[in-house]
Amino acid sequence: MTEQAKAEAQSQPNGWVYAIGGGYNNTEAVPPQAISGAWKVDEHGNITGEFKPNPNFDPNFRKPRR
Repeated sequence: MTEQAKAEAQSQPNGWVYAIGGGYNNTEAVPPQAISGAWKVDEHGNITGEFKPNPNFDPNFRKPRR
């Protein structure tokens, strides 16, 4: 888990922080196949260590070039 994920967790108490690949970032629409999974965040904004992998994740999927 990255420092960026830990920082994002602070703004997502009782939520999830997503692991995004394929050249996407968290400021744009991300297709499901580019999300490798998500970390659970506790009520204090800390990642609990629980990770749910996305069964639809495709590690070869890439954002189209423009």
